[in-house]
Amino acid sequence: MTALETQLFFARAVLLLALYAFIGAVGLVGWLDLRRSARRQAAAPAEPPGQVRLIVLDGATSDRPPGTWFGLEPVSAVGRDLDNDVVLADPTISGRHAVVSLRDGAWWVEDLASTNGTYVNGDRLPAEAPALLRSGDVVQVGAVRLRLVSPGL
Repeated sequence: MTALETQLFFARAVLLLALYAFIGAVGLVGWLDLRRSARRQAAAPAEPPGQVRLIVLDGATSDRPPGTWFGLEPVSAVGRDLDNDVVLADPTISGRHAVVSLRDGAWWVEDLASTNGTYVNGDRLPAEAPALLRSGDVVQVGAVRLRLVSPGL
């Protein structure tokens, strides 16, 4: 092996080490950024103040544990289908089960002719007859129980 070949070998080795160091540094920066992001999410408030929401009291067999909350829009569809605003994957819930809506400054819930019905504080609603909701009321769709929390009501 000549001196030139030796120099080329060491130049390649240094270049390869620099490349691995660069890739390692990029990976480290990405990992640290993910950790920072996870910490920020954990430190964020669990519930935004002042937002009207439904909080899961009993998720039954859905994938929603107690304490999970859904922020409500002026009209929020509830059901098993993925195009609902409040998606609850439970076999006792219809695809389009109910709708929660804001009308004239008050919240209402309406059953959409679901198979297992919609209940407010234990009373079953007639199909397509809206019922007034107040903050703290328990709404049951199928086997899933939710509490309406509204700071303004």
